[in-house]
Formats: sequence, structure tokens, C-alpha cells
Amino acid sequence: MKRIYLDYAATTPVDKRVVKAMRDFELEHFGNPSSTHREGQTARAKIDFARETIAKFLNARPQEIIFTSGATEANNLAIKGIVQHYYLNNYKQKPHVVTTKLEHQSVYNIIKDLEKKGIVEATFVQPDKDGIIKVQEVLEAVRENTILVSTIFVSNEIGSVLPIREIGNHLSTLTYNLKPAFHVDGVQAAKFYNLNVEKLNCDLLTLSAHKISGPKGIGALFVKTGVKLDKLMEGGSQEYGLRPGTQNTSGIIGFAHAVELLGPLEQRQKNSEKISKLRDKFIKNLLKISGIELNGPLGDNRTADIVSLTIRDVDQDAIMTALDLAGIAASTGSACVSGSSTPSHVIEALGKVKNGSAATVRFTLGLQTTSKDLDYTTAQLKQIIENLIK
Repeated sequence: MKRIYLDYAATTPVDKRVVKAMRDFELEHFGNPSSTHREGQTARAKIDFARETIAKFLNARPQEIIFTSGATEANNLAIKGIVQHYYLNNYKQKPHVVTTKLEHQSVYNIIKDLEKKGIVEATFVQPDKDGIIKVQEVLEAVRENTILVSTIFVSNEIGSVLPIREIGNHLSTLTYNLKPAFHVDGVQAAKFYNLNVEKLNCDLLTLSAHKISGPKGIGALFVKTGVKLDKLMEGGSQEYGLRPGTQNTSGIIGFAHAVELLGPLEQRQKNSEKISKLRDKFIKNLLKISGIELNGPLGDNRTADIVSLTIRDVDQDAIMTALDLAGIAASTGSACVSGSSTPSHVIEALGKVKNGSAATVRFTLGLQTTSKDLDYTTAQLKQIIENLIK
């Protein structure tokens, strides 16, 4: 049976050219980049070139790119690093953090935990029923003791596109004595959107390689020059003292090559337009099935590749198992909480949790997805639902 992969938001197939670049590097350049001999310094130079590639992608400076083990670590470094630096250097009152209820778990859960422990006060901006976050509501949540605003660019669960540039522009004009840092989770946005950090007016931005056909286990955090945050681990002085430990050299090389293969913004926008056409037809056909509701907005407020559904009167585990047996790889939402039968905080925020059973299913499309794949998926989903509610 041919498998149909519709879980590109969880991870993407690694591009063969990325694999080759990593393999070639490992076979030739095995030195520790912190060593002073030729082998080590050659590896260090390769990392520097890779850092320049990612900095150029963001319109940033190379020294503003901090390599991490992935987006979760980068988000932890951004949020906890800002909070910890505040406590150690400028503490006058309990700090306040603003975020939204659409965030990835590695942002939402961090801030929830800091709030629970009494370390920060927190405001979680509520989306409307279509999953849209309004700029004004984010700005109204900011207080004089707000030290951080952290928002996702593209919701990994429902595909909402947040007005990041508008938020950043307004935050940059605030006249509070304590100006909040602006952190953007750009993980799901890199495939299609402009991540020029100057235009976004952000201070911190998170990226992950495995969401753009790169390797797993490598990510990056952009830290704007002048932004102060504390490291989370003790050790060596790698990554400008913010992320100790021997760098994942081959992962970094693969990351940079994956960024190069994304192409210029014009190419990414063409890819978005191509996938959007498939998505729109897919959604139109899915909504003809009884019991299905679309999660998230339509139009320009939705990213090209994510289709999230609420399906009434069916068991979530049963529908996911049936899809898999039909050869379709999908998910319930974020891969970080897949396997849980309880609704995510994002779905709860949309008001989708009502009396009675319901399932959440997320399909995400890629450049390899075909119209035939989606027609088959629609037909199979219709049959599965009919079988489950008999």
C-alpha cells in the first residue's frame, strides 16, 4: 500500500541534498570546532559559514544566531533567559509576560509553569472562534512591568497566521521605562513567510531545521544585539556563552543547506500559492462530510499547508488508527501532544470542547502532496466516519 504523508507540520522528509551535505562533512571534517588545531578550526569555519547563511535568511548578523538542539530549547532559552536576567539584574517587582493561547507547548507550558511557581504574572491572549489574534488585544495586555511578549507566527495546530509585523511595530513605539522584549516562534513560518527580523521588529526568533527538510536535533535562536538574557546551562563558552557544549556540527551544516534550498522569498511564496490551491479544494470537499468543522480561519489569515478539523461523535483514537491503517499519516495536532485523547489548549481556546465525543484531526500538506492524495484521503475519511458512527 502506498503511504500518503500529511503530517508536514510535525516533521518534513529530509532533503537528499541535505543528507549528502551532512554525510560529506562528517566524512571529511570530524574535528571538534572548539579545538585550536587545524581540524578543529576547519570545522569551526564551516559552522561560521553556516551561521552566516542563517543570519542572511533572517537579515540578521551572524553573531546574533545561537545554535540549539531544536526549537524547544530555543524557546526555553528565549523565555527563561529573559526572565532570569531580569531577576538577577533589574528586579523591582514581579515581571509580567504576554503570550497567546495559540502557542506551541514549548512556549505555553513554560509560561504556565513560571506563572504557577509565582515567578511571573502572565496574560494569555484569547483568539476569537476562528483562531484569530487581534493586534489591539496583545497591546492592551502589555503593562509597565511587562518584560516579554512571546507570540507564534503560524499556529502549528490550526494554521492561524498572527499579525507579527504589526505587533512588533507597535511594541517598538512603547514609551515604558521597561520596554518588553518581543519573541517570535517562527518555526512553522519559515517555509512561506518573510522572516526579516528588522521588518518584524522582533528581538528574538526561533527556528527549527526539521520543519524545512533539514535534520532533527538542531535549531537556532536569533538574539538581537543588545538584548540581555542569561544562559540556562553551565559549561563551556560555545555559542557566545549562551549555549555551552560541543556543537552539532553536521546538524548545523544540514540546517544551513536546508535554509539555502528554501530559496528566495519569491520562491517560497510560489510554493505557498501552489499548496494553497490544493488546500482550498481539500477543505471544500472535507466540509461536505457530515459532522466535520474546520478549526482556524480562512483566507490570508491561514497558512497554506495546515488543515485542522473537529469531527463530532467519533472517538479520536479510533479515527487516527483507521487513517493509519488506510495508509494516511496525519495527527491530532501538535506532535508534542499526539497520543493524548484530551483536547489541546489551542482547541479549548476555540471553544470546540463541548458535551459529547469529538476528535481533532490535523492534515498538513507539502510540495510532494498531490490532488489525488487528497481525494483519496477525503474518501477514506468519509468512510471511516460513517463506520465509526454506525
